[in-house]
Amino acid sequence: MTKKQAHYEAFGYEPSRMKPAHFASGFFLALTDQTYTNELLNKVAVTKSNRGLLEDYKPEALVERLRDDMRIGPGMTQAKVELLRVQVNGIVNNDAAMYPAFPPYRPKGNDYTFFSRRMLTRENRTDGYAGQFVASVLEQSKSGRRVLEFGRSLAQESDGMLERFVAPLLQGEEAQEWGLAERYENELGVLDPARLGDVSTAMSAQTEALVRLCGNLVDYSHYRRVRYFVLGLLAWLVSHMLRTASVQGMEPLLLFDFVGDRAGPIRSQSRTCYARVREIVRGAYVDLASAGRFSEDPIAARVFARRNREDEDDFRFLEQHFGDLALRMGYAQPRASRVPQKHFEFQPDTLRALMLSILDHDAATAITFDDVCAELRTTWGVVAGGGEGEPEILRQHGYFGFDESDLRMNAVAFGERLAELNLAVEPSDGLVLCSRDVGEVL
Repeated sequence: MTKKQAHYEAFGYEPSRMKPAHFASGFFLALTDQTYTNELLNKVAVTKSNRGLLEDYKPEALVERLRDDMRIGPGMTQAKVELLRVQVNGIVNNDAAMYPAFPPYRPKGNDYTFFSRRMLTRENRTDGYAGQFVASVLEQSKSGRRVLEFGRSLAQESDGMLERFVAPLLQGEEAQEWGLAERYENELGVLDPARLGDVSTAMSAQTEALVRLCGNLVDYSHYRRVRYFVLGLLAWLVSHMLRTASVQGMEPLLLFDFVGDRAGPIRSQSRTCYARVREIVRGAYVDLASAGRFSEDPIAARVFARRNREDEDDFRFLEQHFGDLALRMGYAQPRASRVPQKHFEFQPDTLRALMLSILDHDAATAITFDDVCAELRTTWGVVAGGGEGEPEILRQHGYFGFDESDLRMNAVAFGERLAELNLAVEPSDGLVLCSRDVGEVL
């Protein structure tokens, strides 16, 4: 058994240092199966490299090419072109996932901030085929196909601001088929229909939540539809990861801190929760092997033996994968890499995306705060402490470093956060109603 075979049999994709831009590009590539070279865009957008700007990336060489290709007028000096490059970089590299993609460079990956199908790239996929796997699972159910249809509609929308801004750099290029599904099979394996069906069934609640999310995004701008859609897909992926990794016990709950007290019990338990979940993911392959979930035992075969230490396995890549994903999709804080004690705390856009996945499409239809807490817990594993029975549920999962008053404070802070996002309102004392637009409820 190889490492890639183990990844395929465990999660269905290769866990890697993945950013949301990497996943988004891979997922939409799975839907469209079309890419563009975007060579000139890449050479203009790259403003620095560890090796320095070489050959066609050099300022003087690039200006000469732009003039030869009649992409700039005679009044564009080299200084003006350099200023333009900074502006282009700031827009298409907003996720810091773009690198020089053409000789003399050989990047590990290259993904532009995704707004449209014109920005999809083929260079060294760095999502580990996670996008292809998720799309393959969603294809198995009627609800999942509705999610894919929404994604295809996003990819086919008319040119947006991003494309118009860089239009002179995109002219004259034709779409090229990429064959991502075939590449997945060649590198990882053929996804058995029975396995896809099992994953689809296990993830049915999360898929239904994505359907609600898509329905609630109708009135949003193209940029926000793409962003919230990708965040919802990443929440789906994390749920799949944790369900797969939890073969030896209950799927973990994620205790989110809304109080914000760095020395408080909720922050302490949220840190403990983050560390525990990270360890569950790190130990996933060992637990899966013990449960006989692999066709061959990768642990016995020492597939993941640490270099120069054959008696020790190295699964740091698993916890790095989870940590990167949780941090960059807005589940974990703080972002500073030097801070070892991270905890679960939402970025506003991520919280909104998850709320839109559980709220009714009809803005005038409100649900109670208790029901919101229950839906977030049962669908996404998110706990704020405000749902009925959640103190006891948390204790069943091994959390004891707080009392019910601590959880009530966290729940109150959660309700206040929802009100700030215009997703909750308190029409009378003690009654909190949640809707995708509380203005319709009042």
